Amino acid sequence: MAANFRSAEDICEGDNCQSITDVTYYVKEKKKLCEDCASTGGCIGKARKGGPNLYCAKHDKDIDLYCKTHNEALCYSCAIIDHQQPCVQQDIEHAVIENRAKLSILKEKATDQLKVCRVYGDQIRQCRKDTDTHLQALKDYVDSVINEAFKKEEDGKKRDAAKINQEFDEKNNKLQEEIQKINEEIRKNDEEREKLLELNCTNAEKRREPIDNKQHGLQTDLQNIAEEKEKKIGELEKSWQNDTNIRETIIQKIDTVIEDDKNVVKDGHRVKTTVSDELKKPLSLNGGEVKQITCTLSGVKFSKGAGAGREKYDGRIDGYDGEWKLIDIINVNDGITFPTIVGYMDECNVIITDGLGGLHTYVLDMNTKHTQRVITSSDTSSVVACALLNDDKVVCGKYSKVFTRDSFTGYISVYDRQWKHINNVTIPRNTTYVETGVDVAVDQDGMIIAAEGLQSNIYVINPADGKIMNTITCKQKIRMNGVLSSGHIIARPSPADQRVFIIDRQGGQREIPHSDVILNACVDPMTDDLYVVTSDDEEMTCVIDQVMSGGEMKKRRVASFPLPTITLDPLSSRVMMTSSGKLIANDGDNILVFKKLLCL
Repeated sequence: MAANFRSAEDICEGDNCQSITDVTYYVKEKKKLCEDCASTGGCIGKARKGGPNLYCAKHDKDIDLYCKTHNEALCYSCAIIDHQQPCVQQDIEHAVIENRAKLSILKEKATDQLKVCRVYGDQIRQCRKDTDTHLQALKDYVDSVINEAFKKEEDGKKRDAAKINQEFDEKNNKLQEEIQKINEEIRKNDEEREKLLELNCTNAEKRREPIDNKQHGLQTDLQNIAEEKEKKIGELEKSWQNDTNIRETIIQKIDTVIEDDKNVVKDGHRVKTTVSDELKKPLSLNGGEVKQITCTLSGVKFSKGAGAGREKYDGRIDGYDGEWKLIDIINVNDGITFPTIVGYMDECNVIITDGLGGLHTYVLDMNTKHTQRVITSSDTSSVVACALLNDDKVVCGKYSKVFTRDSFTGYISVYDRQWKHINNVTIPRNTTYVETGVDVAVDQDGMIIAAEGLQSNIYVINPADGKIMNTITCKQKIRMNGVLSSGHIIARPSPADQRVFIIDRQGGQREIPHSDVILNACVDPMTDDLYVVTSDDEEMTCVIDQVMSGGEMKKRRVASFPLPTITLDPLSSRVMMTSSGKLIANDGDNILVFKKLLCL
């Protein structure tokens, strides 16, 4: 073999290697090589560590051979006595070189996989950075919209206060002619001024309340999304760290073996087998999961409110396909026997009636769980439907046992936000039944949409003067359930069957089928998605399905919950979808709140 000596520069000249430790010059090869390159190139016999230590203790002789059949180092005596045919033998030098080469290949494979792990680590860190930036920008944008709404309300408060001050200051100037009368009048006017200013502040606080509620809801939704993201990325980091630790341990084991010939002979086969098995296992992490998180969260957005009576801030966090979950159960007491949902004011205030008690109408605050009676009904009349008008008023459709001949007078009533009665709207009566009711809704133009129960006519009414602007004649008797942003009307046939209708303003209809009898329906005011309520034959379970999304039929199970055994059909209660995406239902005893949550 070629002679060798130490190089002064100590830099390996092997292919693709620049090691600066333990470099030896090999005369035959005319190169300075490290131990690994010398081993791979067949030069290791000249500069091998541990060579003098390879001996057979049993026969007190040098090791000259290696049994590939039993993976044992042999002297000539061992080979003749214990390892004749069919054992396969080879020169110990060649065995060391061969095992060292195989282990080096495994080391290169582990090193390559470690590089992949490091790439995944970089992707995860970039994912956290990108998603944090996006969510922070989204939060800042939501805050700017909310702050704009606050400023708008504050400016309105100031304008109103300025008008009040101007009005009464002018009155005070006119009363200067008679001092005593003027002073008395000023005192009275100042008292009235304070009352109006207090009322203005009170009204401003009431107008601010839904904005506060909306801000809290939006920030909660964003926080939940951020927590879900952090949870998922934490799981990916754990898997990535585990893969990285395993590969680093493999490399450390191989390095320990190949640095000494004795270790190569003694432990090489065992380590090779163990490492090979471990490297055959796939990495628990792949780049697709990281990209999926980034893609999902980059689609999260704030959809502004639009439509009749809705401010821009009255929107929701969406842009993701989540999982529907029950987020709240509200037990309504206060003497209410059967809480029946008839409408909602905003995200926190649901309008209910007592279906088995006094038939009075209440507003349920879903934050405080408190109820307040707003309409006192007689035992012959109750509210069955409510909707918000553009000017902060509420229109209510009612049920009554009193026969009113050829028109419905008192079946449609308009109230202000303090529930003071303003006026009634009258529509023709088509049924001869004594007991009947009127369903109401409000379209994008702020028009009242009213339909007598179990009849075929739908009326479009101008709330400003109560005049009927259009009469829509349906192809059969219906129960109305809402209005799409297009102005088309959602209704169910009467008696109920396995269909729900989308009716245009000329009476044309499109049918949305279902496998079960549809007992109720509601529209998402933000997306026009359509949801229906069904039940089993024994009416022991209530089921809510989505049947339309983006104008196309799409069936998706949203919720299913048991119903109690009571004397009044609980499915007479409406199901409502709020602008923030909360689905509000009733199981007969409680108000149930469902919401679609992001899941990664």
